[in-house]
Amino acid sequence: MTSLAQQLQRLALPQSDRSLLSRDEVASLLFDPKEAATVDRDTAFAIGRTGLEELLGIDPSFEQFEAPLFSQLAKTLERSVQTKAVNKQLDENISLFLIHLSPYFLLKPAQKCLEWLIHRFHIHLYNQDSLIACVLPYHETRIFVRVIQLLKINNPKHKWFWLSPVKQHGVPLARGTLITHCYKDLGFMDFICSLVTKSVKVFAEYPGSSAQLRVLLTFYASTIVSALVTAEDKLDNIVAKLFPYIQKGLKSSLPDYRAATYMIICQISVKVTMEDTFVNSLASQIIKTLTKIPSLIQDGLGCLIAISSLSSSALHASPSGCLHR
Repeated sequence: MTSLAQQLQRLALPQSDRSLLSRDEVASLLFDPKEAATVDRDTAFAIGRTGLEELLGIDPSFEQFEAPLFSQLAKTLERSVQTKAVNKQLDENISLFLIHLSPYFLLKPAQKCLEWLIHRFHIHLYNQDSLIACVLPYHETRIFVRVIQLLKINNPKHKWFWLSPVKQHGVPLARGTLITHCYKDLGFMDFICSLVTKSVKVFAEYPGSSAQLRVLLTFYASTIVSALVTAEDKLDNIVAKLFPYIQKGLKSSLPDYRAATYMIICQISVKVTMEDTFVNSLASQIIKTLTKIPSLIQDGLGCLIAISSLSSSALHASPSGCLHR
């Protein structure tokens, strides 16, 4: 990397961006630019605190974020003068918070919290992936548009440049555009799949939290299945990208995650000609976990039949009693 490239890279790091201390443009989710310019730190902090307190009344797990993101100490933290290590820890806290926040994104308290994080920690500049992950399941809403309009994604080489029409025209992201990008850019497909696995892992620590994942898992299943339906080429690459996530979904004890995985497998079986070894591997994994979620046994059997019909040898992978359960 050249010296100039290294300098430019440093400019993208919050600890080296002194302009954060005096930005002419004030980003805001809740206010127009003129109003946002009049919102001082105390006001933004009060808005964020109110949002957090309201969220705590809905979900007590938000308490863990009070100290790192919504305390008096956080209020005085200016990331542009912090070390790389401090910013890394801050990024981890923000990422985890946004995963927790996503199920509540359409609620006003959640938007109040985002207003504070945008004002104080500039998450629209330095936590773009985490912020987009938080709001992506709501891509057809106006508030999603508001978030995207805060991002600096005008460079054609930027990862999220394809969202520029949303920013420029102020219109929600069309489902067709999302699906097309999903199968044409496997990095984006991986982004969606990894978001699901991260979220499932986070919420697994909280018993009875399956409801919080419902919107995300519905988005996941509908997007991936639709991408498989629409894609006309590179199907082998798509399946190869999906396979590790399919394996994780089959091992999950979360009913909605397992159901979403069954849907994806069924669509793959319709769309792709699979080798016997691949079919056998899938059939074996489905059988191993089939009875762990009693409410989905019928779905699992349907999925098993769908893939087994593609290969006579796949039937040999299944115990004789299981197919007739």
